[in-house]
Amino acid sequence: MTLRIGKANGLLFVFTLLIVTASRARADDIQWRKGYNDARKEAAEKDKPLLLDFGTENCFWCRRLDLDVFRDKDVIALINEQFIPLRIDGNREARLVEALRIQSYPTLVFAAGDGKILGVQEGYVDAARFLELSRRAATLSATPEVMTRDFQEASRAIAASDFARAVALLKTVVEDGKDRPVQRKAKELLKEIEEQAASRLFRAKQLASKGQKTDAIAAVAELIRVYAGTQAAKEGGQFVAQWTASLDAPVEPRNRKAKDLLAQAREDYRAKQYLGCLERCDMITTHFADLSEGTEAAQLASEIKTNPELMKQACDKLGERLGSYYISLAETYLQKGQPRQAITCLEKVISMFPASRPAEAAQSRLDQIWAQPATTLELKKP
Repeated sequence: MTLRIGKANGLLFVFTLLIVTASRARADDIQWRKGYNDARKEAAEKDKPLLLDFGTENCFWCRRLDLDVFRDKDVIALINEQFIPLRIDGNREARLVEALRIQSYPTLVFAAGDGKILGVQEGYVDAARFLELSRRAATLSATPEVMTRDFQEASRAIAASDFARAVALLKTVVEDGKDRPVQRKAKELLKEIEEQAASRLFRAKQLASKGQKTDAIAAVAELIRVYAGTQAAKEGGQFVAQWTASLDAPVEPRNRKAKDLLAQAREDYRAKQYLGCLERCDMITTHFADLSEGTEAAQLASEIKTNPELMKQACDKLGERLGSYYISLAETYLQKGQPRQAITCLEKVISMFPASRPAEAAQSRLDQIWAQPATTLELKKP
C-alpha cells in the first residue's frame, strides 16, 4: 500500500515529525525526572534547585523550547549539573498547575529544594536568556559561602575539643531553619555534642545525689567551660544554684574573693567592658572552679564568647591595649638609646592595628623620631 499526501501537507508532516523527533532526542540528553515528589526529595538531598518545565502536547512554543533551547549543549550541561529537572504536562497535573498558578504554556519554574520559588518565566525564551535565568536561580539556591565556612570551622573546633566554639558556629549554620545538606550535618554534630554534655551533667547529678555537692559543682563548672552554649550547660547552672543554696556554709575569705571578682565581672559586662569581664571570668574559673562563682563566671564568659559582636569589641579593646604597650616599649627603647628597636615597635603597631588610635599615636611618634637629626638617632631612614 502506498501512502499519498499533498505537497503542503507533506511539508507540515515532515516539520512536525522533525520537532517530535528532536524533542525525543533532547529528552535523552537532559536527565528529566519522572515524578514531582521524587524530584523535590532529590533536590533537597542533593542541595540542588528544581527546574519545572510546564507544557502541553499541543503547545507550539513548548515544542520550540524543546527544539531551540533544550538541545543547546550549554543548556544541557547546566541543567544536568546544577538542577533537578522535571517536565510537567499541564493537562495531567491540574493540582500542581493550580498550586503554582500556572497561567500559560510554556512556563518555567525555578524552585529551591524546600519549595521556595526562585524565579518564573512565562512563555518562550532563547538559549541565552534561559542560561541567564538559570544561573541566577542557581546562585540564589546555592548554600551561602559563610555557612559552609562556619561548618568547616566548627568541624576543626570539634577536632581540637573546642566544643564551645563549635556549638556557637553550628548554631549560626542552622539558625535560618532551612534543611540544606550542610545544615542537616550541623544538626547531627550539635546533637552529638549535646549528648556528650548531657552525659557530664548526669554524672554531676549523681555526685550531688550522693551528697558530694562540692564535687558536683566543680563538675558542672567544667561542663559549662567545655560545653558552653549547650542545653546541658544551661541546666547545669540552674542545678548549681540549688546545690549552693543547700550547702548554707559561712562565707570564708576565699569565697569572698570569688564573690568580689564575680561582682566586678558583672559590672564590667553591664558597662560593656567585655575584655575586662572575660579576664575576671577567666581568673574565677581558674582559681575558683569548685565554687558556684566559678560556674556563673563560666556562663557569663560563654555569653560573650558565643556572641560575635561582643567578642569583636573585646578583641578590639585587647588590640588597643597591646598597641599601647608596644608604644610604651618604644619609649623605653628610646630612653635606653636604642632607636632602631623603638622604630620596630612603632611600625609593628601601625601594621598590626591599622586605623586605630594606637596606630595613629605610633605614626605620630614615628614622624617625630624621623624628624630628628640622623646623628641623634645614629641611623638613616630607609
